[in-house]
Amino acid sequence: MKPDKYFRIAGLEFPIYGQRLIRFSIATWIILSTVLFVAQYFFQYEMTGSDVPGGLISGFLFAYLLTLLLD
Repeated sequence: MKPDKYFRIAGLEFPIYGQRLIRFSIATWIILSTVLFVAQYFFQYEMTGSDVPGGLISGFLFAYLLTLLLD
C-alpha cells in the first residue's frame, strides 16, 4: 500500500496512511473506552484528569504504530 503523505522529524521520514490511520484510531479509542468502562464498573476505578487526554493521545500513537507494522 502506498502512503498518502510523508512527514519529517529530525531528518527521518515517516509515512502516513490516511484511511487506515483513521479506522485504526477509532477502533483503538473504542477499545480503550471499553477497557476504561470495565475497570470502572468491575474494579471501582476512579478516573483522573489525565485519563481522557492520555487515552486520546496514546490511542492515536498506537494506531499509527499499527499502520506502520502492517505495511
